[in-house]
Amino acid sequence: MGAAVSFEGVNKTFRIYEQRHELLKEALIRRRRGVYKEFYALRDVSFDVEPATTVGLIGPNGAGKSTALKLIARILHPNGGEVRVAGRVSALLELGTGFHPDYTGRENIFLNGALLGLRRELIRRRLDEIIRFSGLERFIDNPVKTYSSGMYMRLGFAIAVNVDPDVLLVDEVLAVGDAEFAQKCYERINRFRSEGKTIVFVSHDLAAVRRFCDRTLWIDQGAIRADGSPDQVTDEYLADVQHRGHASADGAEASDQWRTGDVQIARVELLDGAGRPQYVFEPGDRMQVRITYRCKHPVRRPVFSIGLTRQDDGVICFATNSKTSGFDIPEISGGGTVGVNLTSLNLLEAGYLVSAKISDEEDRITYDYFDRRLEFRVRQRILDPVGVVFMPAKWQLTQD
Repeated sequence: MGAAVSFEGVNKTFRIYEQRHELLKEALIRRRRGVYKEFYALRDVSFDVEPATTVGLIGPNGAGKSTALKLIARILHPNGGEVRVAGRVSALLELGTGFHPDYTGRENIFLNGALLGLRRELIRRRLDEIIRFSGLERFIDNPVKTYSSGMYMRLGFAIAVNVDPDVLLVDEVLAVGDAEFAQKCYERINRFRSEGKTIVFVSHDLAAVRRFCDRTLWIDQGAIRADGSPDQVTDEYLADVQHRGHASADGAEASDQWRTGDVQIARVELLDGAGRPQYVFEPGDRMQVRITYRCKHPVRRPVFSIGLTRQDDGVICFATNSKTSGFDIPEISGGGTVGVNLTSLNLLEAGYLVSAKISDEEDRITYDYFDRRLEFRVRQRILDPVGVVFMPAKWQLTQD
């Protein structure tokens, strides 16, 4: 039996324009194209996915993971090499793919099914099961432009898993909806595995990758860095994330004039409530930021600071330091670690970047600064809240 999915020397490039013509008239008169560079999303990638296996793709944002899924789904086509897929493919990719915002949820089920090559009669037979699985019975006849992001994902996942695919592709499958719906996703994936379906999914949730995958590919800068067992590959990836978080004294940043380097940040790590490295959290989780430092000589009364910035728009969501928290450090020397425990991570779903700084007591001297170089994600399992912070809310009704 041949491979369910096969990549042979696949290249995928995109154009990044540095200069575009503002007006059509300018383009016609000058007869020039905009200035652009070729960006390789994937470069000479080769791998096979055997039938009836579950393969996870991991790696940092922009590594090429989602591009690989779109090539398998035939949404994109390679610039070089060949992608072969055996059987019917069902894909749940980024939010809203294949949905028309002005159509109702019910109408979008038929639209999505048609895009997947299903006859209308077959979609009609499966309609009730799709709606029931999504849990959106009350909203199924509302336009999907009124849906929350979680509702979009619930409907998209319900369609994807109810069209009897041979190959299921899902981007961040385990980030959909609330805990109850996530459990339904777990159960359906396990059922697909038992039925011998092939599953390829992208996830930042490394625990889920270890739990579900038979094999894991780590993709970085458009190339495969590692290919093997989930435990082995995720451990290598975590080690690399920590290594990238080093702000070495030999690096370019350490040479900036406003950093004295008397104390240097050697590493910044994120740990879960059990003290294990973790880079995907949920609202309300416990998180520890641990800073490893080295001193050139003893330093009196240093102040350690951290900040959390939302990745998409640069909003500073939280910042604190040891001084304002009442944690006095008389002196440090040699090397050591300083940790700050956030007992409840009250942030909503998004990507975030961690900063850290070591300064003197008056914040007039910066010894070292780790500027937004460590990434983590908050995954939301409830549908309603929007904004920046998560605040548990309990409603009550009192009637006369």
